[in-house]
Amino acid sequence: MKIYNLLNYQVEVDKSAFLNAINAQKPIAITLQGEIIEGTHETLPPQLYVFVGQPKSLVGSALMKPTPLAKILGDNYEVKDNGQTISIYAGRAWQEVLQANTPFYLYQDTTSDGITEFTDQKLDDLIWYSCEFNINYRDVAQFLEQHVDGTVVCIEIDEPYQFNGCAYVDNLEEAYTKAFEFIKETLQKRIASGEIDLDDLEDDEEDALKFFGLL
Repeated sequence: MKIYNLLNYQVEVDKSAFLNAINAQKPIAITLQGEIIEGTHETLPPQLYVFVGQPKSLVGSALMKPTPLAKILGDNYEVKDNGQTISIYAGRAWQEVLQANTPFYLYQDTTSDGITEFTDQKLDDLIWYSCEFNINYRDVAQFLEQHVDGTVVCIEIDEPYQFNGCAYVDNLEEAYTKAFEFIKETLQKRIASGEIDLDDLEDDEEDALKFFGLL
């Protein structure tokens, strides 16, 4: 997966396209690669975005003051005019970025809570069984980040360490197949080494091994 740490990444957008989108005063989304797409969560193609919503107005109205370009996407975004392009910095807009991507991400990861669920039910069901042998969300997520195509967008600080992120997988069926095989192979190794004793299984452990085709 490709990882974008918003603390050291700026989205570059074509200035003309950006201003046209702002002046249209319609809901838009901005991708991490700087593409502008008109639409709402219900109509947008699934992927991760840096912004989803309706920008404020540069010219204002009788009821609303004009908004400076720097804050046109909201108070926590920083928008800068570079001449031919517009730079968007979202390092202080994590809650807005997370909300923008809630319909699309497979999992959210935080320093405090870790990963608590997969939004795809089939992948989440894998953990229901694998956790009987202490193979958890973190184990599977780290495997997927290394072995399938997708995107992680995050805020990561080294000192003191802090992480907030979410991940999108391009192909859920491929992710499920690879995650299933990863868990199955891990369990096979534990059986071969004697770490898992097939003659001394709890009922839930037996169900889990049956699910992965190992009994």
